[in-house]
Amino acid sequence: MTLTILTVNLIATSITAYMISYKNHYKPIAFTFLGMAVTVVILYPLFAKLESWVKDISLRAVRSGKSFGGKYFGLLLTFLIAMTVLCYFYGKLWYHVDFFQVIIHGRK
Repeated sequence: MTLTILTVNLIATSITAYMISYKNHYKPIAFTFLGMAVTVVILYPLFAKLESWVKDISLRAVRSGKSFGGKYFGLLLTFLIAMTVLCYFYGKLWYHVDFFQVIIHGRK
């Protein structure tokens, strides 16, 4: 659920930032309703689908982790990899930095 929430938020923030770049082309009220409609139309099915994808990946990770270091090791490893990927994209979105460069070199 954590991965789903963070992923959907990342996508929603990206879509919102993209849509805001067009706000001067429309009247404020029309743009507000259009933006709300686009957000719901895109994010509702995406959220539902992401939840099933995350559950499927979690199930596979638990099954594969049984033979590799314990029952839940695969799930923990998958979670940590997914969180690392999300940190990379959040760093790009919020601070325009390369997360891996900061980790490796210790600078922006």
